Amino acid sequence: MKALAELSFEFIWHLAFTEEEYLDLDFSVRWLSSLGVYVNAMTAEEKAALVAVAMDRQARWLAPPDAQGFTQRNLVTAEQKAFLDSMISGEFFSQFD
Repeated sequence: MKALAELSFEFIWHLAFTEEEYLDLDFSVRWLSSLGVYVNAMTAEEKAALVAVAMDRQARWLAPPDAQGFTQRNLVTAEQKAFLDSMISGEFFSQFD
């Protein structure tokens, strides 16, 4: 289940945040418009697995700098942080009800 949740998260993230010049616009619009069908078909266990992936990514990407001063938090946009928050809180799923 975790592997499928990882794959799902990566796909949704890719659709939402890949620049237009790297993603076919018709493809992304078609998939984003049908995303609700897939989200509504997910079981509570599948949604929980996806939330766990989002929590892991949020913890990793927003972690404080390590001993060498490296952190990814400067690379995460406000929109991406809001997306992670909405997935973790469940708002992401409720938008498709």
